[in-house]
Amino acid sequence: MARIIFFVIDGFGDKPHKQTPLRLAFKPFLNSILNNIYLAQFLPLEKNYWPKLGNRSVTGLANLGILGYKLKPNLFKRGPFEAIGSDVLFKNGELALRVDFATVDENLKVIDRRAGRNFWKLKELVEEVNKKIKFDIPFSLYHTYGHRGVLIFRKKLSDQISDSDPYSIGKKVKKIKPLKKNKLSLKTAKIVWDFLIKVHQFLNTHPFNKLRIKKGVLPANFLLTREAGSRLPKLKNFFKKTKIKNGLVIAENGALKGGCKLVGFKTLTLPETEKIEKRYQFYWQGILNNFKNFELIYVHLKEADEFSHDKKPNKKKEFFEFFDKWFKNLYLRLKKESPIFVLTGDHLTDSFTGKHLWGSLPLIIINHPQLKNQPREISELEAKKQELVKPQKLWRLLIG
Repeated sequence: MARIIFFVIDGFGDKPHKQTPLRLAFKPFLNSILNNIYLAQFLPLEKNYWPKLGNRSVTGLANLGILGYKLKPNLFKRGPFEAIGSDVLFKNGELALRVDFATVDENLKVIDRRAGRNFWKLKELVEEVNKKIKFDIPFSLYHTYGHRGVLIFRKKLSDQISDSDPYSIGKKVKKIKPLKKNKLSLKTAKIVWDFLIKVHQFLNTHPFNKLRIKKGVLPANFLLTREAGSRLPKLKNFFKKTKIKNGLVIAENGALKGGCKLVGFKTLTLPETEKIEKRYQFYWQGILNNFKNFELIYVHLKEADEFSHDKKPNKKKEFFEFFDKWFKNLYLRLKKESPIFVLTGDHLTDSFTGKHLWGSLPLIIINHPQLKNQPREISELEAKKQELVKPQKLWRLLIG
């Protein structure tokens, strides 16, 4: 079978209208190969699989949806997926929480949920917490990528607790509460909250945060937690349920990489860098160096989603323009090998509200020998006019 290079562009589409960043972006290369493109609308998750907090956090679950797994939202806990997706040791029964390093004021009101998206000194701050914080319950805190981290309590606790993240700036941090009225959930909620306050007091006056402020960077003085989990679901190996021999995921540390790892993908981890050119040079080398070794190369691109969350539609548009140029070079470099390229996303992210939205998004398949429908343009509106494709059908179309 033909090699497949599959780009999951996080937050790929916006709610369909005439002025979306994707539609407005200058995409001369993609427009030049429209005759070799199959465009459809793609639905990674059906409505009843969309989680209650899907407008805030859904990538990990939607990624499994893309791969054809129907996993109920209550069985997907981001904490454990974030852990294994960051190559962090996690055992079923421990409690793992996704963490955002955030900035709060003296009243615990959130100034920035992501500490300015600046990871300077975060690794050192984490090392200080692990070394100097004394706590009754064994714990491990990890900086994983950017503003993100993972917190693991190495003891059997309940995952039936609420998030501390208020999911909005200007609001106070949410006190951890039990979601079930049993002793273990009550105990766990108190343990986690006490830990967060203790760490906040430590971080708030730490010299590294004073250095961040001096540098003009927001301090990382609170751990906003979400999606606590104590076990991973059992899922069938992706390569045993398809005709694809093997696959490689190229992604930053996180839940998407964790889901791929759980279902049998080999992994190549994007190193931490703020420069987009360095990130895409890494993707370039990762694809070319592994092209002959894997039938499926699955690449996670994060920029579009981040610009949407930051409500920067012009930056999202500029990203699509950058990607068009970069993709042209990759396409031409691999033209003789004739791989099938797939461009789609895990969910819509509205770049005017900053929220995830449920709904279908564009699916672009390039170079498929049988699949071509010559769309007029690459946009959400054009995709809406085309066939609706769900994950199971997508993989049947790709594999044949």
